Amino acid sequence: MRITISSPDGLGDFILRMPMIRALLEAGHELQLLLRRPALDLASGVFPDVECLGIGADPYHPEVRRKRNPFRAEHEAIRRFRPDLYVAALFALNFFDEVWSEADRWRIPVAGFSTADPFWPSGTITDSLALSKNFQPRVEVPVEMPELEKNRLLGSAITGINLSSCAPRLVPEGSALDSASKILRQHGISENGYWIACVGSRSGLRMKDWGEENWKNFFSSELPRDGRPVVFLGNEKEWESIERIRSGGFVSVNLADNPPPIPISLALAAMSCGYVGRDSGVMHLACAAGRPVLATFGGGHWGRFLPSSGPAIVVTQSMPCRQCDFECPHERPHCIRDISLSTMQQAWQHFGSTGQAIKIFEQDCPADVLLAVSRAPADYAAGRKREIRKSEVSKRRSLLQFLPFQKK
Repeated sequence: MRITISSPDGLGDFILRMPMIRALLEAGHELQLLLRRPALDLASGVFPDVECLGIGADPYHPEVRRKRNPFRAEHEAIRRFRPDLYVAALFALNFFDEVWSEADRWRIPVAGFSTADPFWPSGTITDSLALSKNFQPRVEVPVEMPELEKNRLLGSAITGINLSSCAPRLVPEGSALDSASKILRQHGISENGYWIACVGSRSGLRMKDWGEENWKNFFSSELPRDGRPVVFLGNEKEWESIERIRSGGFVSVNLADNPPPIPISLALAAMSCGYVGRDSGVMHLACAAGRPVLATFGGGHWGRFLPSSGPAIVVTQSMPCRQCDFECPHERPHCIRDISLSTMQQAWQHFGSTGQAIKIFEQDCPADVLLAVSRAPADYAAGRKREIRKSEVSKRRSLLQFLPFQKK
């Protein structure tokens, strides 16, 4: 069977899909992968015999969403491949899959996940629950189930085989290891003698960002005693933020001004002592390379994108509004910003001593915060539905410009 797999989200999404992709290949299916960078850079090396294509437009950008079909080139590639099955993105549909479904009119069967949870937000599409009813096969799962397990169940439904649980594993290529070693030598850092980190602030990261001062205080209090330097990864927009964090007086290197390609970032992660930072694609790279992980997590998609295997420590704060899909109803994202320095320091003391387990350091929500934000999940869901309806009205108005009777 020929299968097109859509994965238009992030690097971590693709990494968590890798065991399912490998299982489909082992079952004899011919695959086509549709991905956004940087996942595309990684996929072409991990699956050299699979057709890996890039998604040119950002499915989450407001300007892209105003267009009737910004993915015509990708749709032509799908039709040339002539798949027998289209596998939708990680959980429910997103805008990329919705546009394809409208263009294809469901002629090609679509497989994916569904949920009966009324608290699940519609996200970037019109009605995820209505659209997912057309999935063949459809796997119904709870929202909070880890994406790795969701993909295992979906792969089992497609192949008809009960697939075993399997954490994604990545091995850097020799050329990438050589390039990473050269970078380390240039900065006087020895292999297996440093931490890899991803912590810089930038637009779009509010719900994942612990804050510059928090990271600065953490690294400046713990790293001098540890003695090992930190290699910071990120993109150019995070460079200045990382520089402010580095002013805390610990040994470090900032590579965000000229970010290494993903294969080299994987090599840097694989040769490190472990990862320290936020929930990120680099975190998933380090985890897939078998390195220990210490990561801060907000509640936006709590439980779904936790590290795929240990040793790992996750630090978070409990909140009644978890699973908001990063549509925070508060002025401040308490779930991530209110994590205390002492909680992180406590987690650091346990770092590396968890064996192969995933340990969660969950800080209780303070009583004053709980009182201020305490609302029923149904209230949050109702508020989001109102915002979605407003967004859809705006979307329909913007589409009027394409109608033939539009007055000039």
